[in-house]
Amino acid sequence: MPEKPTRDRLTPWLLSSIPVVMILMFAVPYTLLREVNAWYGSFLFWSVGTVVVIGINVVLTREWKD
Repeated sequence: MPEKPTRDRLTPWLLSSIPVVMILMFAVPYTLLREVNAWYGSFLFWSVGTVVVIGINVVLTREWKD
């Protein structure tokens, strides 16, 4: 049975995934979605990317205490 990843092992991966998502949120609409003439193509992509970054932040800050 594989080990469950610990928080210490997940944190660097989650932190490094935020800039990757941000770069994708900039690059994809101006490259892959360039031919989509409707505004909602990029808007949907940016909305999904924003939800992903918010989810990563929730996971990272879940165990913070005062």
